[in-house]
Amino acid sequence: MSDSEIKNLFKRADAQVHIDEKRKQMAYQIVLMEIENQGIEKQRIESGRIEKQEIRQQEIDIRGVESRNTEKQEQLRMSVKNILLQQFQYMDKLFFYIYGGLICLGIIFIAVLQYTGVSQNEIITVCMAGAGILSITSIGVIDKMFFGKMAELGASCYFNTKQCVAAWMVISGMVNVVVLFLLAGYLNGFWRVGLLQVGLYILTPYLLSGMIALDILSMETGKKHSFLFVISGFLMSIGYGVIGAIPGIMFTAANRIWTAVFILSLLLFVIQIKRLFNRMEKGDVLCMN
Repeated sequence: MSDSEIKNLFKRADAQVHIDEKRKQMAYQIVLMEIENQGIEKQRIESGRIEKQEIRQQEIDIRGVESRNTEKQEQLRMSVKNILLQQFQYMDKLFFYIYGGLICLGIIFIAVLQYTGVSQNEIITVCMAGAGILSITSIGVIDKMFFGKMAELGASCYFNTKQCVAAWMVISGMVNVVVLFLLAGYLNGFWRVGLLQVGLYILTPYLLSGMIALDILSMETGKKHSFLFVISGFLMSIGYGVIGAIPGIMFTAANRIWTAVFILSLLLFVIQIKRLFNRMEKGDVLCMN
């Protein structure tokens, strides 16, 4: 059977089938609606996919911006050590040099006295005066650097004056302890003075002078403290000379007196430090003269 014969058979069969026009139209409408719904669903899927891609791209962009900002912040962020180093690099370090110079001059002066034939009492008196001047000088640096020359560091957002003063007192305290140990070793080794006596002879003047210097530092800001520091160092040195000239004051029998004065000086020294920080915290002692 040929193709034309088959087509004719289908035509005759279609002619014999009765088609309801209403149902045909209804089926046609249903097919159109289904096609339209499929198109809408397809568009919805496509739009959702596009939105997801856009959201994903936005997240990628945001992460990129945050990463770049973090890198910039890490580049700009400085450690506390670097901040301090930069602050100390640009500050006036004259009084640090004076402080270090006085220590060197004191060592040289004692070395010269060693070969001039001075007595034991005289060399002890010189060491007492040296310990007192060392204490006054280290506290005098606080007045010049942290209450005046170093006000920009004291007023910065990283540090305040109280922190700076505490840091300097710790640093200078460690330096002073090393110097005092050298003095103690010198007196014990070359002059055969007992360690207990050496400690009392060196630390007591150090604490007494420090107590006077802290009292000067706690005075109202705006006064000229430098003159008072110089005068106090001079007068205290004269006082130690007078004490050294008292007969028997360097003997072992006087250790009880030295011990009592040492304990009293230590207590007053701690009270003065606490008083200074309290006044700084209340604003009675400001960071600029």
